[in-house]
Amino acid sequence: MPIIANLVIGHEGATTVAGQSSGLSTGSDRMRFHQIRTLADAILIGGSTARAEPYERTPVPLYVCTNSERPPGSAAANPKAVALRMSPSHAIAAALREHKTILIEAGPNFLESVLKASLVDTLYLTRVSKSGDGPLFTLDPTTVGLSLVEEQKSLAGNGLFSHGIDLHLEFSLNSRSSGLTIQRDCGHESILSFVSFTGKN
Repeated sequence: MPIIANLVIGHEGATTVAGQSSGLSTGSDRMRFHQIRTLADAILIGGSTARAEPYERTPVPLYVCTNSERPPGSAAANPKAVALRMSPSHAIAAALREHKTILIEAGPNFLESVLKASLVDTLYLTRVSKSGDGPLFTLDPTTVGLSLVEEQKSLAGNGLFSHGIDLHLEFSLNSRSSGLTIQRDCGHESILSFVSFTGKN
């Protein structure tokens, strides 16, 4: 899975609250976020994401697809950040020359463009019960060659204070699951069900 992507969306498809994705994120989404990062050798984002989200530190090299000569926004303070003045598809190709697995953490416009170009092998999509106010992600991954291979549901919250259900989806070009699961974390996130694309529990 050389190219993977991760995105959290609100129940209506919005990708941010007040300009940042952190307003949508829940405990189970953050857990999944860090699990997915362990799969990557490098991270690729767009300039808008660098300006809106905290990228001062990343565990692996950070590539920023931008029109600027230097990484913009928070990425400017990241010693592992490199600006790539090229299109998303060319940025992916450049990053792959140096790394085996690239994780895309970009916004909906960037992500939809590379999905439509069939450049993403695995898409991790979390839909939370919260509402957002930012750009919408409206693309159905199954219309661009990806298949739904795993679905997990978890309570958003803790015990009596749960406030909805998070839906964690994995789409793949080769119809094979990566096997990534969200582990129960000291009772903070309860897995309600696990359903694979075959329909077996």
